[in-house]
Amino acid sequence: MLLEPLALSPREAATMLSISRRSISRLIRARKLIAREYGARTLVDVESVKAFYASLPIKQISSPIVFGRRAKRQLEPRR
Repeated sequence: MLLEPLALSPREAATMLSISRRSISRLIRARKLIAREYGARTLVDVESVKAFYASLPIKQISSPIVFGRRAKRQLEPRR
């Protein structure tokens, strides 16, 4: 029987969502994630991480996913 954790460290939550720890801090501050304090530790509620992920919009097929140099070129203004 595998037990699922109730809480994650901010680093683990960031890894789970593939975002930065700073973004996790911003989401906690914006009250989009639930966090608790235990001594000096911050514990991020797993269910709030799952709920936040479920609330994100689904990627539409019409908008391309761009990676690497091509992505950078698309962000630069045309001359």
